[in-house]
Amino acid sequence: MSNATKPPVIPKVTPTATPTTQNVNFSCSSINAVNSSAENTKLRFRAIAPIYSPLSLHLGVDQFSSSFTAALKTIKLDVLTNMDQSRTPLKWRGKLVNVVGQQDEARQYQSTEQNSKEVRLLCWSPSELGTNDSKVMFHVFTNHIAIAEIELVVDISAMDKVTDELVKSLESKVQCLAEQQVEHCFEDFYHDLKQLKLQLSDDFILAEKIPPKAGTWVARTMLVSDEQLAQVNIQRILTLWLQKTSRPEDAADIISGKKDYSMTWLNYAVKHAQPIGEDPYIQMMVLSQYYYISQEHCNSDLRSAIEMAYAQDKKQKIDKTLATTRTACRLNQIAYFENIKFLNRPNRALLEEILEYWKFNQLVENSERMIEVCNARLLEVDNKKRERSTIMTDFLLVTLSFFAVFELSLYLTEFSREMMSRPALDYNDNKSSFFLGLIAEVDADIMFSFGFGLTLLLIIVYRYIKRN
Repeated sequence: MSNATKPPVIPKVTPTATPTTQNVNFSCSSINAVNSSAENTKLRFRAIAPIYSPLSLHLGVDQFSSSFTAALKTIKLDVLTNMDQSRTPLKWRGKLVNVVGQQDEARQYQSTEQNSKEVRLLCWSPSELGTNDSKVMFHVFTNHIAIAEIELVVDISAMDKVTDELVKSLESKVQCLAEQQVEHCFEDFYHDLKQLKLQLSDDFILAEKIPPKAGTWVARTMLVSDEQLAQVNIQRILTLWLQKTSRPEDAADIISGKKDYSMTWLNYAVKHAQPIGEDPYIQMMVLSQYYYISQEHCNSDLRSAIEMAYAQDKKQKIDKTLATTRTACRLNQIAYFENIKFLNRPNRALLEEILEYWKFNQLVENSERMIEVCNARLLEVDNKKRERSTIMTDFLLVTLSFFAVFELSLYLTEFSREMMSRPALDYNDNKSSFFLGLIAEVDADIMFSFGFGLTLLLIIVYRYIKRN
């Protein structure tokens, strides 16, 4: 069945942890945005989940080039111009943002508040979600990566005690609800990307099949306000929420007003968060997630290529796979260092701070080690090719030398016997040639054997000189 009749299967997001919730009396279905008259019984969360994106760019395409941005500005989101110049109205299932002319060269390095470049290819939001308490935005990047930003509201009125089990249950429920929202929206997301691809240049790739995606996570951001932080139970929840992160002391700083965010590891917190897609802290977290998952994909591809290269029963050529994977990883690292220079100073500082907590440099260093293994394997393959080429060259030289010596022997035998049988040929010489006479008396088979032996001797001398 084609993709036009069968929607693609959404890649499942693997939770980082699924703790038991025996002491908490609510399930994923019962916690889904329950309406409550008391606003202080609700907690807002912003889930951030890397997912597979069918849309990407070909390897090596510069999304900041003038030709690329000029092609984007020609896109019409209202109608599609067909080959016969007829126009077809486009029906979108969601809303596309930052597609046409999102790069503004005029303000590069001109503003201290805004970033000079936009790394995302586009953003997409669904038109209908089914609940008023949930919001979704997919941030689409290159390398077949999108980051889903999902806002959820969780009712905590049924919670009696603030314990570790309660926080673990909150983590599990936010993950569960985020997965449900991604799965609910992905078909419309894929439909709109296919419709958009009709107007995009050949620089873009749209996958026709969605491969299963494993090993992806859901990060959880608790959104709090000053009114909520004045409540003791919210303070205790926030403290437990951040206690196993890299900076558990951020909870006290947020409560006291010294800090507005905490973003270190999986559980985050932001005070006075702006609407979805606009909060600067969460936007830097989305960008950090992209760079991390992109590098992780590169490392995974490198491991697969190395495994394929050293497989015992391999039959396919691996040099092209290794070279392509190595180049993709290098370009990914180059893109990271090129892109971060376009961020304003606070955003860049926050991005680098987040990636430092995640030990991003270790991920890059491990990638460098795997690239060295790829280089060694490619060098080994190249040396084997050179060796085979050398053997072939030696074989051709041996063949040519054999025939050359054989032909020399044949010519000397023929010429010497002709000289001996026709004395008129050496009428200018004082006497007949002793050397030609000697050769003329030698049997032809012996002469041929001499030529073969001489060829073999030359081969032995050549191999000896080459070996030493």
